[in-house]
Amino acid sequence: MSAPLKDALQAARRRLEEHPGSPDAMFNLAYYLGKDGQFQAAIEAYRKALKMGVSAPEEAQLNIANIYMDHLHDHDKAIRHFHQARSLNPRYAPVYHNLGNLAEQLGDRVKAARYFEKCLQLQPDNERALARLADTHRFKQGNDPLLNRLKVAALTSASSDLQFSLGRAYDQLGDHGLAWQHYSYANALDARRFPAYQPEKTASLFDRIARACDTDWVDRFDGESSSSVFICGMFRTGSTLLEQILAAHPSFTAGGESEFFPRLLAGQLRGYPESLATVTTENAATWRSEHEALARRITGGHARLTDKRPDNFLYAGLIKAVLPSAKFIVTERDWRDVAVSIFGTRLGPRQNYATRLEHIHHYIQLQRRLVDHWEAVLGEDLVRVSYEELVRQPQETVARLLHWLGEEWDERCLRFHQQEGAVRTASVWQVREPLHARSIQRWRNYREPLAKAFGEQG
Repeated sequence: MSAPLKDALQAARRRLEEHPGSPDAMFNLAYYLGKDGQFQAAIEAYRKALKMGVSAPEEAQLNIANIYMDHLHDHDKAIRHFHQARSLNPRYAPVYHNLGNLAEQLGDRVKAARYFEKCLQLQPDNERALARLADTHRFKQGNDPLLNRLKVAALTSASSDLQFSLGRAYDQLGDHGLAWQHYSYANALDARRFPAYQPEKTASLFDRIARACDTDWVDRFDGESSSSVFICGMFRTGSTLLEQILAAHPSFTAGGESEFFPRLLAGQLRGYPESLATVTTENAATWRSEHEALARRITGGHARLTDKRPDNFLYAGLIKAVLPSAKFIVTERDWRDVAVSIFGTRLGPRQNYATRLEHIHHYIQLQRRLVDHWEAVLGEDLVRVSYEELVRQPQETVARLLHWLGEEWDERCLRFHQQEGAVRTASVWQVREPLHARSIQRWRNYREPLAKAFGEQG
């Protein structure tokens, strides 16, 4: 738990002790319990607040639904609580926005669009909902009404979401010059809000991780654990696609982007990577039990959990210490395609390198160097998978990967796009389609800005 969150949670507990009958105090406690990852405790606190007559019951129901949707992977319960929130207040716009989120995750493009439209009916100036509506849309040549709505809204807005959506629309329409203009404007807006990317500081961090977490450090920890599979690498390199392919195999359950290790670092290992020196075998055993309880809850104990959080490449040594039987798959792709895709994607302040091509390229170089280090440390427990090989030779690539994981080939892996289940990623719509190679060498559509940034290599 971070220090600010710890202070906020303690303050919420004190407030409830001072006012034990206050539904608002109970609501605030529930909120901070959720922020701390204590999800079941948060749900119980929200339920108590509802019984106590909290002033905005629809918000409490919405927050319960979001926990089930985003963290507990129970979409039936999420839907139930979303609808309870809606029944309490049919004009509560956030519930329609989040129902749209869930429909999007479940691959229902029509339903997602309908919910985002309903949100916009109630909140016409909700720029985020308009951008999300655009994400569900396939733009076509001619007078597209949604494109016109985006253009009008963007005229008086400083929303990077709208600019990214316009960039994506023009990319679909084949007007790559206009697409790049909107991507550039979106990133310029985000660069003003995000902490500045510091190349030297980032390079120092990566070097310190490699020094602190070498073979000798990892070898201090041993034992048996579940054989979870961690799929990591740069954003936009096919990690979601690969997780969905594995999830179509009966031996795997997709866990999405778990917060387990980032929460561990924020709470008990602040000062990473230097804090690794304080980790004991007892610590590792405790965290192992906690992670395996999480894996059993998600998989039902009948399959191997996959975790496709891209930035887990920063923590591979720690993960291996906690889960000695873990396997690591690093997805890789032509850096130019990665750079263009990241530049045209809404990420966030933790990916502050994403707002400039030069910074993206720098970060990719550091990331690959750190993966070289993990490859030396982890040996046969880490494999690198090329996105280009995956989409051009899917059966050979997946069969080879399954053999490495100790699993038999299953034809369903090639029909991954037909499976049900939620996907929470910027690639949510791409992984609902059969494999294709259209994204390979997409960078050629943006050769001019790449050449301007990197010379002829771009």
